[in-house]
Amino acid sequence: MTTVLPPQNNVIAFVPAHNEADIIRSTIESILTQTVKVDVIVISDNSTDDTVSIVRSIAAIDDRVSLIETVGNKFKKSGALNTAYKSVNLNSYDYVLSVDGDTVIAPDLVEQALIEFQLDPLLGAVCSRAGVVKQTTNGFFEKLVYHWQYVEYAEFDRSRVSQNRGIKVAHGMCTVYKVEAIKAVMSRRIATGKLDCTLYDVHNITEDYELTVTLKELGYHTAAGFGMHAWTDVPLKLSELWKQRVRWLRGGLDTLWEHGWNKSTRKDILNAGLFWIMLSFQVLLLHYALYDIVRGVYHLNWMFILVMSLMYVDSVYTLRYVQDPSKWDYLVRITFIPQIFYAWFTIAQLVCAYYLFLFKPNQDW
Repeated sequence: MTTVLPPQNNVIAFVPAHNEADIIRSTIESILTQTVKVDVIVISDNSTDDTVSIVRSIAAIDDRVSLIETVGNKFKKSGALNTAYKSVNLNSYDYVLSVDGDTVIAPDLVEQALIEFQLDPLLGAVCSRAGVVKQTTNGFFEKLVYHWQYVEYAEFDRSRVSQNRGIKVAHGMCTVYKVEAIKAVMSRRIATGKLDCTLYDVHNITEDYELTVTLKELGYHTAAGFGMHAWTDVPLKLSELWKQRVRWLRGGLDTLWEHGWNKSTRKDILNAGLFWIMLSFQVLLLHYALYDIVRGVYHLNWMFILVMSLMYVDSVYTLRYVQDPSKWDYLVRITFIPQIFYAWFTIAQLVCAYYLFLFKPNQDW
């Protein structure tokens, strides 16, 4: 059965970019070569490298591309995207593709998104699969950090399978929005007095999650298109990865606090509570294991073996969702020890996020 695309599918792409000279050309070209015609606006947010000159050179030979340079924007990606929304007449378009400046998309991504919208009239946003571009690593540790994330992004895709038409986050990396849904959010910002927020809430450091929650509260579905492929850069230094993830997690907690308990947030709030239960359980198991070793008893109790076995099977199973896995991806999961360290690194990030949420009310962009 062949799916027919909607007769009107005017699409505009917003590409926020801050110092993305190394990849911005590839990002723009991946949008221009879509099977569906797409206009492109790149929002250079206080770039100090060659991002602007590269975009201008592309715009000079393709009138579908234009450039906006932010002035005095202190809200980073949210502020940059809001600047674009203020500059464009949305009545000329049916859909908005939001793509990070360090992301490359497959040639049929927009076409696949339009099919998703046709299949579900209540769909407000559909995001791509979360892929990672091939990156050059320097040394063993950078390679390990890279492949930790390479497989982890597959875990994100795996979790979205079970979330169906109500995924937790239509991620900022690459999402297509229905203009009708965007206008509904804009109207809500005005109704709630957030006149400086246009579409994105500039007071929230995880703008994609907050927007997803708002869309769901307005009655729209949010989904992942598993025929939509996109690939992004990831941090290779542990310090940069730590900062990125703590920001994501802390912003998520701020969003839940702001929106409170409702149909769209209750599952995420319950999962936040479940984290502490599972953490207590893991700490208890670790305590008993270390206690036995200190006493000179080197056998493992059956509960510890069962839990570790389940964790191992789950860790390895994720490999089936990895795009083009390499031997390093298999090595990270099958040997399991590196994954245990990364799991505790992730737990530490969330604990830190809770600390910042409770004791550091001023969000740090």
